[in-house]
Amino acid sequence: MSFLNPLYAALTIALELVGIALAMRAILIARTPQSAIAWAGVLVVLPIVGIPLFLIFGESRFAGYILAVASPSGPLYDSLQFIVQHLDGYKVASRAPFNEPARMAENISRMPATGSNDVQLLIDGAETFDAIFQAIDDAVESVWIQFFIIHDDQLGRALAERLISAAQRGVQCRVLYDQVGSKALPSSWAKKLRDEGIKVEAFVTNRQFGRHFQINFRNHRKLVITDSRVAFLGGLNVGDEYMGRNRHFGPWRDTHIRIEGPAVAGFQLSFLEDWHYTTGDSSLPRLPSPSLEHGGQAIVFPIAAGPAENWSICPAVYLSTIHCATRRLWIASPYFVPSSPLFYAICHAAIRGVDVRIILPQMADHILPWLSSFTYYPRLREAGVKVWRYQPGFMHQKVLLADDDIALVGSINFDYRSFMLNFELSAAIQDKKFAETVEAMFLEDFDRSKPENLRAFEEGSILFRLKCRGAALMSPEQ
Repeated sequence: MSFLNPLYAALTIALELVGIALAMRAILIARTPQSAIAWAGVLVVLPIVGIPLFLIFGESRFAGYILAVASPSGPLYDSLQFIVQHLDGYKVASRAPFNEPARMAENISRMPATGSNDVQLLIDGAETFDAIFQAIDDAVESVWIQFFIIHDDQLGRALAERLISAAQRGVQCRVLYDQVGSKALPSSWAKKLRDEGIKVEAFVTNRQFGRHFQINFRNHRKLVITDSRVAFLGGLNVGDEYMGRNRHFGPWRDTHIRIEGPAVAGFQLSFLEDWHYTTGDSSLPRLPSPSLEHGGQAIVFPIAAGPAENWSICPAVYLSTIHCATRRLWIASPYFVPSSPLFYAICHAAIRGVDVRIILPQMADHILPWLSSFTYYPRLREAGVKVWRYQPGFMHQKVLLADDDIALVGSINFDYRSFMLNFELSAAIQDKKFAETVEAMFLEDFDRSKPENLRAFEEGSILFRLKCRGAALMSPEQ
């Protein structure tokens, strides 16, 4: 016993010193004052709990990912120049009042908004994967696949069969999935594809020295590109639940888009950056010439955001779009845990008379963000924002419609994780006809939803309110 006492004291002191050191780091790197205070408090007061949590969730910026187009010495800089040169004839100025978000996007990413794009809205899993599988079957040159989640189930095996068939007819196929999101994917799924010459890689964010426990950063992008001509992106992953085959979730409500035209080149560059980081391969293949055929009238610019950027394109475009809205702002998201700037921008839009409506799922797939959303109700109500809860099954789409003119569709949720921690991908589409199809989709979703009681938080029990507040305290890490 006398031996254990000094050992226990030494371990306690060591833990406290490590906790203090990590608390200092947390204060230096935290994105918000609230996050800095929370991390510093738990690391100093409860280091035995705070230290492992910080090692897993504490980093706020992903230093391991190098933006390959950031400088003339970057391995993809030539590809960027190649794309920009080819897009010169298709670069257009977005129409007012939404020219500011497009200008900010180009200044940050160097990818211009382009016209002459054809954009098709794909609603739910059957329509989306029918279109994706058809594009893979029609491919003659290349198929690039990227998903956050891939399951080895009916849909996952159907995708594998399509890719194997494409590879056997000489199509170059690449598959990229996130290791955290696809943790249940067995190695046999990838081996079957690799045996056919298909390149399959997992996006891993904790391979750098000192970050082996870090699982906070995830590649949440969903992207399919065929023959450098057609791109698909949105909210759907590869799994039977996204087809509505999961008994717990029931019907799965989601949205994807199909883009054909010059804008596809910007999404190619996003994929190549992720591929370069994942493989470490500097001898990347020559980027195929992007399709520049006249496909439609839509103006499109890509929103490829991630935690490696000093200035993220995601909050810049979304905040600017919300500020520019003058008549309508309709939002659908499975999670609503916005940062303060995003939350106040939404409320200010309602206060100045914009019709602000938000659709959230009635069902919860992740309890923390579901509980956190209730804490925003009082101020949403006071500002005049209307909230609906989608009733049949689970709603997972990520769509914003501003006025009658512009829509943002992709993988970006209205929460801290999407805006600060995840690698995300969306598209901004300015086209009145496309906006009309998005409006019709929203109106059908409103019909399937119930108006939310925005007094639910204040009228809830003390236990319910404490759970909501406790969940909200963890919002930057959800």
